[in-house]
Amino acid sequence: MTLCTAYIRQANETEELVFATDSCLTGGEKWKQGIKLFELPRKDCLLCFAGTTNRAYPLVLNLTSSIHLDKFLESPSSKLEDVLLYISELFSDLLKRIISEIAGENIHELRSGVKFLFGGWDWTKGSFRVWKLYYSEEIEGFLFDELTNDDTKTKFYTFLGDPEEEIETEAKERIKKIFLDDDTFDSKLDMEPLKVLRDMSLDKSIRTVDGSLQIAKIYKSNRSEFFGIYWESSKGKPCFQGREYNEINKPLVRYFNPDTLELLELDIPENLSIISEEIYGADTDFIFECYPDFGRLKNVISEKEKHKLKLIFKEVAYRQFLESQNNIETIYYLKE
Repeated sequence: MTLCTAYIRQANETEELVFATDSCLTGGEKWKQGIKLFELPRKDCLLCFAGTTNRAYPLVLNLTSSIHLDKFLESPSSKLEDVLLYISELFSDLLKRIISEIAGENIHELRSGVKFLFGGWDWTKGSFRVWKLYYSEEIEGFLFDELTNDDTKTKFYTFLGDPEEEIETEAKERIKKIFLDDDTFDSKLDMEPLKVLRDMSLDKSIRTVDGSLQIAKIYKSNRSEFFGIYWESSKGKPCFQGREYNEINKPLVRYFNPDTLELLELDIPENLSIISEEIYGADTDFIFECYPDFGRLKNVISEKEKHKLKLIFKEVAYRQFLESQNNIETIYYLKE
């Protein structure tokens, strides 16, 4: 069970497709660190699911493996609809091979335990597109409906959840309330669907929506980006794809502040009080290049430079930690 959302964010005169979900897996047990948002071997599309985990995971694993082996689908020159059709056909074929070992069990209920949201940037149409995939008893296979085909709407968002527990309905009611209560809201979407997902994941009365948010974006440049988030608040621990980390071993991605749903861009210091070879070794010249004005970070810094700085600072911090531990042990030894 879960709650997923996909929407086109229209901020700062740009558009980007956002996918997000909680991290809770249930089914006789509850686990708040399950991966539910998937990056496919090609970087212009994403997939997430709502429903039974033991039905979803075999399908997704087969899909990612199959695309890896299919050079046509893996290539960005193939159409987004080519991938969609392949997903539908693959999932239908796999489900038909399911054999129930429980007498009297409805095979169609067994097959229909999961739904998917699939979407990305369609370079042939010049637009973001999102589909819902679901099992049809009538054709004994997966069908898909495009959700982004209504040109009359000025904004696009959708939710996918467990219909039996009315999770999806609850999410839609909450976002409508945001629109009604916010006097400043215009036709553009920013973080409203993400706010609903965050609030429902933090709502302890909703058992099946829980755990840190998994968030990714697709850009018009045909690439995707996955984000981490601090959870359950900005004072919490960094989480990525549902898993909790600490500041030393967290993945080198950008992180959201769950309180404001803003990106924590200042993940490297703006000022360095000391730059010396004793601290930075062979990387000293690079540090000076990035902090040229009396230890102040230069105005324009590339993602590649930022990534390298993070690795350097992490290495320095760990080395200083080891040195401090050795000093403590030495002092303790001398006292003995």
